[in-house]
Amino acid sequence: MLISLKKEVPMIKKMFFAMLAISMAAFMAGCSKDDDTTDDPPVDTTQHDNWVYLNPFVDNPAISYSETAHDITSGQPWGGISSGMSGGVFGIDVQAGRHNSSGPANWFHSNCSNATCCNWPSGCNPWPSDLNFAFTGTITINGTNYSITLGQGSDGVHNNWWVGGPGWTAWSSPFGDAVVTPDGKYYFEPADDTFNQFNIRLKP
Repeated sequence: MLISLKKEVPMIKKMFFAMLAISMAAFMAGCSKDDDTTDDPPVDTTQHDNWVYLNPFVDNPAISYSETAHDITSGQPWGGISSGMSGGVFGIDVQAGRHNSSGPANWFHSNCSNATCCNWPSGCNPWPSDLNFAFTGTITINGTNYSITLGQGSDGVHNNWWVGGPGWTAWSSPFGDAVVTPDGKYYFEPADDTFNQFNIRLKP
């Protein structure tokens, strides 16, 4: 009887460890990535009103804008663009989500020869590395059409804007880095102390 018991003990141990391994495998299989509390929070896909303002420092200009194409971070909503003049300031409202990625920044670069941004007080790099979205279209100033590209990025807690276009040139204005329309008539420069306003001025 004693010999039989000695033979059964190793077998019982093997069965115990086998059952323990099966239980652990079942437990691990039941765990999904969502169970990991260390994961990053889900990306916000809320649609916002995103305003950029163009302040024309010319005599009562007639300004209009129409979009032709856009690019936005994957998974973010796009609700379209509206624009208009109010109180002497031309505003463009983009209804879209906000999440930075390199895709819209690369798209912006491909639709601009030069660009500048509102990023007070630190200024900006020659080109954005990430943007929430970008769009291109035609801005008409006193009857003259210009291809223009705009994009929204972020700097810390602020959403900041970029502007440029194909055939535009860079110029250091008296008030900062500016971009000039292809005909050399107007230049766009970031307004002081802002992240979403550009001044439109006649180039001397």
